Amino acid sequence: MDRHIACLQIPAFRIALARAADSALRNRPVAVAPLHTPRALIREISTDAFHEVLQPGMPVDLARLICPGLRMISPDSSLTQAAHRELQHHISSFAPAWESIRPGSLFLDLTGTTRLFGPPLDIATRISRELSHQQGWPSTIGLAGNKLVSQLAAAALTKPSQVLSIHSSCEQPFLAPLPTMLLPGLHRAHTSRVLQRLEDLNLLTLGAIASVPLAYLQAAIGPPAGLLHDWAMGIDPSPVHPPIAQPMMERSIPLDPDEVDDRLLLGRLYRLLGQLCAALRQQQRMCRHISLTVRHSDHVEQTAQETLPHGTYWEIDLQPVLTALFYRCFRRRVRLTRSMLQVGRLESPARQLSLFKSESVVLPRSHRRSLALDQVRAKFGEQALSWGRTLR
Repeated sequence: MDRHIACLQIPAFRIALARAADSALRNRPVAVAPLHTPRALIREISTDAFHEVLQPGMPVDLARLICPGLRMISPDSSLTQAAHRELQHHISSFAPAWESIRPGSLFLDLTGTTRLFGPPLDIATRISRELSHQQGWPSTIGLAGNKLVSQLAAAALTKPSQVLSIHSSCEQPFLAPLPTMLLPGLHRAHTSRVLQRLEDLNLLTLGAIASVPLAYLQAAIGPPAGLLHDWAMGIDPSPVHPPIAQPMMERSIPLDPDEVDDRLLLGRLYRLLGQLCAALRQQQRMCRHISLTVRHSDHVEQTAQETLPHGTYWEIDLQPVLTALFYRCFRRRVRLTRSMLQVGRLESPARQLSLFKSESVVLPRSHRRSLALDQVRAKFGEQALSWGRTLR
């Protein structure tokens, strides 16, 4: 059975979300950059801003001088991730398997769905139309027999709400004029030597690489030659890896006003940890992984995580780990606007059975205290009792 892989991309995803919510941002140059500092760099631009000679990485002050009508929006990773989850939920009714590339971009495996939804080209067109009409997200979709060609086909589209289908046996003519820099992964640091070597050999297009015999290419480049030659020929057998659902729990707290006091911030985090531990004990699950994400007022996010040697749902075990994660994250003395705590790799607790009926397992005092607090809060409410360190 022939494979049918689609690559769906929503160009400038954060800007597309802002334009869907605010029609005043449409048909005008828009850029994404932190708004609280004049020395910030642009992270993302719209097509209109690109036509004004703006580029990602340009200082905001310089961009405003070049384009006085530029509208700036702040990055919001939580909003972007929520919209990406909504995108995955929308395409799940059409594609039995999909793989996330980055927020706003997905690989869809449409193999074997012809009897259900029709030809793959019709499915891709329907997905693009529904995203544009229902969510207001213009997209480009490349359709081919593998992930590599479909991704390059989506990148070749210059206008949104378009679909480009590359039929089987037409991969090499399509790839031949494309520059080598478009291959995914060649912009990374560890491949700079390969890229420099290709430039020295004047192999600047995929067609030029495909025309070189593999033996010669191996002698010039080394081990990466085999994979590079297959890519230039349009060969990519890699499957679409569906997302693996991992059980996890999370709690977050917005800080209004922004805070920079270590003791106050740790107190808020200890309160979140207590809520998570109480929920874990109620569900009889232990965590083996803890992660902390903080967001500064200039929209910079820092994340630290730790894998625990054994599962636990006791505050006394997790508080030292959380304290260490906090000081690993909070190295910039810039006020925080939000903190999010996650626990993952959940598992059932292992219980030690007593050898004799007369024996009874005596919990440590700290554990008995946590269970007593759980009972009081379940009866009188969350605010009935609090640790002193959470009230700073």
